[in-house]
Amino acid sequence: MTMGRKWIYCILIGISSVLLLGLNKLSEYRDTDNGALIENIGENGDYTADNAFIRVAGHEIALLQKDDQYYAFLPSACKNADVEPEIPAGIEPSSIVWMYSENIPAVFIDTESGTSDEINSDKNCREPGYISVLEADGSTDFQLPLTYIKGRGNTSFTEFEKKPYQIKLADDIPFLGMDSAKKWIFVSNSADPTLLRNALSRNLANHLGLAQSEEGVFVDLYLNGEYVGNYYVVEKIEVEKERLNITDLEKITEIVNNETDLGLYETAWTDTTKAKQIPDDPDNITGGYLIERDFDDRFLKEVENNESYFITDAQESFILRSPEYASENQIAYINEYVQNVENAILSPNGTDANTGKYYTDMIDLDSFVRKYLLEEVTANYDGGVASSYFYKDIDSISDKLYAGPVWDYDVTWGNAPAYLGHISSSPDRLTRLAAHRDSSVWFSALYNKQEFYEELIACYQSEISGHLLTLAEDVLPQLVEMTNASAAMDRVRWDEQYILNGDTAEREEETAFLYNYIVKHKAFLDKAWIEQVPVHQISLYVENTIYDTLYVFEGETLPVFHETDFDYAQFSHWAAPDGSIPDMNAPVYENMDFHAVLQYD
Repeated sequence: MTMGRKWIYCILIGISSVLLLGLNKLSEYRDTDNGALIENIGENGDYTADNAFIRVAGHEIALLQKDDQYYAFLPSACKNADVEPEIPAGIEPSSIVWMYSENIPAVFIDTESGTSDEINSDKNCREPGYISVLEADGSTDFQLPLTYIKGRGNTSFTEFEKKPYQIKLADDIPFLGMDSAKKWIFVSNSADPTLLRNALSRNLANHLGLAQSEEGVFVDLYLNGEYVGNYYVVEKIEVEKERLNITDLEKITEIVNNETDLGLYETAWTDTTKAKQIPDDPDNITGGYLIERDFDDRFLKEVENNESYFITDAQESFILRSPEYASENQIAYINEYVQNVENAILSPNGTDANTGKYYTDMIDLDSFVRKYLLEEVTANYDGGVASSYFYKDIDSISDKLYAGPVWDYDVTWGNAPAYLGHISSSPDRLTRLAAHRDSSVWFSALYNKQEFYEELIACYQSEISGHLLTLAEDVLPQLVEMTNASAAMDRVRWDEQYILNGDTAEREEETAFLYNYIVKHKAFLDKAWIEQVPVHQISLYVENTIYDTLYVFEGETLPVFHETDFDYAQFSHWAAPDGSIPDMNAPVYENMDFHAVLQYD
């Protein structure tokens, strides 16, 4: 079959063991004319070169053995094909379950080694290979060499068998209909049983006009012949013309240092900064900078891996994503600038004592408001904690700090994955981004600034409240329909992971919860921000560490407290700081704290 044809035949042909000896190994990348082949079926259920496979449009797809059945995960292009499998002797036809994706493209990646073991065990490992896209209509988008594929992410990489990936193409090209670039991220959505929260959140971010909020593309990913699930492909956050279009300070620094690899220079450390001893700086080092705020525990664990960083007086840790290798002067500049911003934000009068500047003179208020609203409205567990980006261009373009780009929205909209322990799934929330134990101090302080609060109320009322109904009633059903078939394959492929994460409900139930959460959270925020009814925070502590935060409108009674369960102690009851037991029928007129009373063995 030629690449330009819009249909494909998926024919299973039984062949003898003699012919099998002539087949290329499973990892080899090739284009064949038609059909599918089936090899000997292994006995252990793992994806190995000895297992059964089919061939689709020149790509071998291994069958997955689970108990006494074999699953064939077929791309969307095969949905309407006439599949009449010829099953080898000794294999019951009823033991093969044929699953078909729909509506979305399939991406095939074959690495040089033919195995995914290294890239799945070490996210710093990079492997070259080949990549091809088989569209849902059967056409082949492209087949190209791949500079590398690697694992990526933090918790998403360490806590789940289904890994996220980053790829790099040899040239800037359009990929899956998106703007031309070399680097792309395959988001695994392993923590999200609906697989849709990132897409929903990016829809809202794009509606708000935040940096790099373009929506991604759902795909079925096949890696070295194995179906590895449903993925959401998005742009990598980086300083590039088609990505974050600000001055590329790192590239300019390389030029003034005779194209020297900046990573080769010696490291310069202080107690709160890390930089490179780069001999020459560009004339203008006021931008551009792309920085990421991270929380202390993870920042300290990866302090050796982060090439450039600084820590503010309020212990806000910022990693430089661009320039990755910053000179001492560059670190000194952006550290001082961000410190002045922080001083003004945390000052009661909003003014930095060092420069005399008001906070709105140093930050782009609109982007900070919109970024805050994105985190609050999506109820992002990591909002203001991690994956929290900011950027600054050269002064001649803008002398202000901007909030964005956007990233990482799998633990949002009421999602409470088991690996995180107890977090609230209630839609009645207005956290001011201060509920997490590792929350940044910036946004909660900004919430109390008059200009910030007035602008966020106006933005929510005019641009967000109504759009939430669009998300729930239009966007969500479209995403569900688009991904249902692929999600069904993903659930079979990763059923043990779903169970371990406590995601045992049917997808229909999970998406119904998501719909209800959006609608109920909108109602809560409408009452708080449009009707202006005061909201009070109820903080629950266990051994003086924040355990949960609940929210109640003024004059209403206390909400039901979540019962705790610990291996090391037995929960007795909740008590106020003075030891009194809370009156669940009394109206609330202020913020309140309660502590768990535990009985130890």
